Formats: sequence, structure tokens, C-alpha cells
Amino acid sequence: MFLLAGCLSLLSAVSQTAKGDKLVGVSFGALSYNNSDSKTTYSNTPTIYDGKSNSFSISITPNVAWFVTDNLAVGGLLGLNFYTSKNKNSNTSSSTTTENKNNEPSFYIGPMARYYFGGSSKGMPFAQANVQFGFQGQKTTSTTSSGGSSETTAKPKGDWNAGAAVGYEHFITPNIGLYASVGFNYGQSKTTYEYRPTPGTGYDYTYEYSNFNIPVNVGLQVHILGNKKGRK
Repeated sequence: MFLLAGCLSLLSAVSQTAKGDKLVGVSFGALSYNNSDSKTTYSNTPTIYDGKSNSFSISITPNVAWFVTDNLAVGGLLGLNFYTSKNKNSNTSSSTTTENKNNEPSFYIGPMARYYFGGSSKGMPFAQANVQFGFQGQKTTSTTSSGGSSETTAKPKGDWNAGAAVGYEHFITPNIGLYASVGFNYGQSKTTYEYRPTPGTGYDYTYEYSNFNIPVNVGLQVHILGNKKGRK
């Protein structure tokens, strides 16, 4: 009797990764707030340079996937990112102060695959791979107390990243899990910026970069069981 109860308990957990089931969830990462003050001095001048800045960033990634076979789910994810910052600069040799504001929303979309292995009725480890293509909007404004100003607008020309991660999902109910993962990610981006001062005519410039990072995410995952005969 005890053996049968244990088997049924295990089945209720692992059945959520069976062919025909669906994953719906969201992960959170890169949540940060920063506030800083800086003071810079040089040996060849009595001028002291002061700076004050604050910034906020958050990343939210919803996902949906279908189990095409037992333990292997294939689907897609949407990454929503937002970054904003403001800084003020001044120095003791001038009464002019400068304020810069930057807003940088972006979103990424692409396919993902997740494979669950091992585990028990309490949780299961998994491995995941994904590729994302990004779309970014960025605008930076700069104003001075003397009346000058400028605006820089970003025009993305290409943005993508790919990565893999390993994690563990803990089942808080038979169909709802909390998970954490860590992985690696590599991406490339190319962006043209339009700099427009007032007064002045301005200019354009292109910026290209590649990036490698180690993302750490936590999230909530809902397992929706497929409509299978004999399944409750």
C-alpha cells in the first residue's frame, strides 16, 4: 500500500512533463537600483568634479512551451527589459551644471527548448537553450544650466543573443513550480546613433559590440496537463 501511494505521488509530479503538457511561466532577472555620489580631484588643478547619479533596471521574461515528447518542451520566450538613469555633474571652476537622462526600453523574442531530467515528486532539474532577437529603443537628453541641450536617439541595426542554462524547479503544488537557473549568454549588437545638439547640426555614429554574461534568474512555472484519456 505504501509503495503504491509513493508511486502515485511520483507519477503526479512527473506527469506534468509528459508529451502534450504545456508550460506557461515568467522569470525575473537583472533587477537593480543604484544611487551614487562621486568626487574627483587632480594633482595639476584645484578643480573638484562632483557627480550624482541613480539608475534602475529590470528584466521580465514570459515563456510558453509545449512538451513535444516526455520531458522535452519546445516553445518561445519574450524578454522585456527597461533601464533608466539620471546623473548630474558640476565642478568648482564653473557655475554650469549638466544633467543627463537616459531611457532604454528593449524587448527580445525567440525560440527556447527545455529538458527535464531526474528529480522526484518535490522537484526536477532541467537544462535550457534559447536564441533571441532584440529590438531596442534608446533616447538620451542632456541639458546645461547655461541653456545648451542635446538629444541622442538610437536606431538599432541588429541585435541578437544565444545562451544555455541549467536550473532546478521546486514543485509547490503538483502543477506549479518555483525555479532558479544560471547560465551563459553571448550576443552581438549594432546601433546607429543620431546626435542633435541645440544649437548645432549634429552628427551620426555607429556603435558595434559583443557581450558575454552569466545570467541568474528566478521564476514561476505553471504546468498545464494535456487532455489525455485516463488523466486527472
